[in-house]
Amino acid sequence: MRWWLFAGCGVLGLGTIALTAVLMGQWPTRGDSATQVAVQAEAEPGDIGGLVTNRHSLAVASPAAPASSTHVGIDVFSRLETAGRDKSLIQPEANLSNTLDEALQRAQSFPDFGALAGRTDPEGLFEAAAWVDACERGAFAAQDMSLRCREPDRHGAHYADDLLKQAADAGQPGAVLSLAARHPEQWMEIPLRSGGMLGDRVFALAALGRSAALVLLSQLCAAPKACVDEQLTRNVLALLQLSIYKTGTSETGEYLTGSEINRREAVDRAARLRTELQWPP
Repeated sequence: MRWWLFAGCGVLGLGTIALTAVLMGQWPTRGDSATQVAVQAEAEPGDIGGLVTNRHSLAVASPAAPASSTHVGIDVFSRLETAGRDKSLIQPEANLSNTLDEALQRAQSFPDFGALAGRTDPEGLFEAAAWVDACERGAFAAQDMSLRCREPDRHGAHYADDLLKQAADAGQPGAVLSLAARHPEQWMEIPLRSGGMLGDRVFALAALGRSAALVLLSQLCAAPKACVDEQLTRNVLALLQLSIYKTGTSETGEYLTGSEINRREAVDRAARLRTELQWPP
């Protein structure tokens, strides 16, 4: 089995990779047994309380469509270690929306967009972005489009991205992942107002054990020569994802590539990286 088949998979039960978790976009966070939807897979539109949903997808990396193929020689381990030492880039996730759909449900507690647009906190910016995104996609019920989208439409075609950038810059985790999902080939280069890049926030989330962010890194390393020490990096990223699900490495050999020596090296490197990032045993 090629390594890219499990780049975004969760481990359920006794070390089994559940491809369904990727297709449904369900990523449990480290230390949390509850399933958390980080980036939702594409689904047929449905009508929920007058809202037509249409989720952005985060495709599993494949040889036919590698992500961020313009990057050469990124040292993923060094970037993760650096990100792990800086806790300021990401807000604590308590009471924050994880997806655009979730943010939109919360946003609709406001009577109109004007009332929501006055918020400047990270969650408020993400909810405003979700509202604008729904207008762009025509996701509101037809009878509500004119009323709900009149003001957002005045801000131009890139308003949702602008709000997502502000929310991501403020450290809203769902905004980071949603913006990356909207731009799967460019997320490393998206500049933020603070002077950093969206890629910095993705690495920060990965260092915190956010599985969907690790998936993005696996996609990044799908392109030839995109990452330093490609085989080792891909194997270690796989082990990090597997470890989030409390699965021992003894069952993971079939998901690693290379010789037995290569696999042992990956297990040792993943263990050292987990210690460096202060992940629980």
